[in-house]
Amino acid sequence: MGIFGLFGNKKNETESEEAREAALREQQDKKTEEVKKVYEGMEWPTVPRHNNVVIGNAENDSEEKPEDTLTIERKNEVGELIYEQNLSPNAFADLSGQELLFLLTAMEAFNKKAPLPGFESNSRKVYYELLGRIRDAKVLYVLYDKSTGYPFIENGYSYVYFEKELAERMAAVYEKQFHKLSALERKVVDDESPSNKKAGLFEFFYYLGIENLVIDNGGYRARFKRNEIVAAPGDWNADDKDKAPSNPELNFAMTDLIQEAKWPVNYDKKRDVLKGKEMRMITLVRNGTFIVPMQHEGPAQVMEDGRIRLDKDTKTKFLLMKAPDGRQFVPVCTDGFEFARINKDREWNAAIFRFRDLVRLVNDKDGIRINPAGQGIVVPKQQMMLIEMAGQQADALRGKKAKKGTAGLSDDEAVTKALGQALEKMKDENRHDAD
Repeated sequence: MGIFGLFGNKKNETESEEAREAALREQQDKKTEEVKKVYEGMEWPTVPRHNNVVIGNAENDSEEKPEDTLTIERKNEVGELIYEQNLSPNAFADLSGQELLFLLTAMEAFNKKAPLPGFESNSRKVYYELLGRIRDAKVLYVLYDKSTGYPFIENGYSYVYFEKELAERMAAVYEKQFHKLSALERKVVDDESPSNKKAGLFEFFYYLGIENLVIDNGGYRARFKRNEIVAAPGDWNADDKDKAPSNPELNFAMTDLIQEAKWPVNYDKKRDVLKGKEMRMITLVRNGTFIVPMQHEGPAQVMEDGRIRLDKDTKTKFLLMKAPDGRQFVPVCTDGFEFARINKDREWNAAIFRFRDLVRLVNDKDGIRINPAGQGIVVPKQQMMLIEMAGQQADALRGKKAKKGTAGLSDDEAVTKALGQALEKMKDENRHDAD
């Protein structure tokens, strides 16, 4: 075979490959058109109204139909991606946060009518891209409740935003419900934290017990879990020798209770809702381990769990806080974040106490104040004693159930039942004393 024949074959092979690619594109286009016919007449999703916004009159109709964040022209462009059988990550690399959320929303809406080709795989790709955007963001905007000083909680969720404008718009919407909120900029990663300590927005959420989040709830939105962004601190640093306790569930319960109590709106069964949230908080208080500011002179042994065992001759001094009425409370903290807020001058050591130990510690004091620079929950000494007695009763009840091998109340239910009875008894005694 001559050299010219060889080049001729190469040319033929190239033309053949181009023909195959053209035929494949034509086949794919044909399939896409067939898929589109299934959804013919179906409109693109629009920004949903926030479910909890109460529209009182026609003047508020703008909140009933919030402004869309994408034009119809842009929806048509982005929406074409839902028909792809195998989306490439490059296909949405240049999309904005709202465009990415619109794409995910459109995929889910159209797939409900009829299965989209490659829906499971494609929707996961979009969702992982979304998580990556959240994880890699320099800053996000968070709705904070002014009544608590902590992130706003609604139905167990807190809200983060890519865009400040969207966060501020939703703060104004919640204002119509008498929630006083601020849209605050927060760094996703704290550049000033020590290299051996991870600290940032989602680590902070962990200590607050915030595990369920919504991104951009004022526009197209998606729900996600905090641990999809970063693991819990103990999970990513198994060698961490820091024995400081953390009480994320208690932090969440306290914040949730205070926010509900301070919301100046009365509704049916609000008292029952508050009572339920109070019982949940008290149950977690009883099971908690806390940091107590302390100074000591003399020998002291630090145990494996971080608690300090003092010698009988060791002299101790605990920080006290005086209330306006003269009562004295021992401040206790749920975690290192809260302890640092009251120990800025680093004058106090951190002693670790379980709740049952705090009951003995208060002795001649009037009780404890949990996170005095934060939620500031006061638990009087009498209530502390009742909580511990009720907890012991619940422990005994669970022990009996276990010996009998019968299914009984869960831990929370048993403690809550005993606590409820003890607190009702205390309230009756207080009413009797008042009479």
